[in-house]
Amino acid sequence: MSDYVIHSEARAGHWVAWVTSAADSKPAGSVILPGQTQEEAESNAQHWIERLTQDSSLLRL
Repeated sequence: MSDYVIHSEARAGHWVAWVTSAADSKPAGSVILPGQTQEEAESNAQHWIERLTQDSSLLRL
């Protein structure tokens, strides 16, 4: 689909996920995606990847 990688970690009783591109270590679009579970946070990140591949203007430069 793309060259994005999903990362996630537990923080303060919930999970956060973020997406990086192969060319950068920062979250794509400076977006952190929360979830009550790891699966929910990573699902939110997958939806973000889908949006990014459809509209690259969502990336903040």
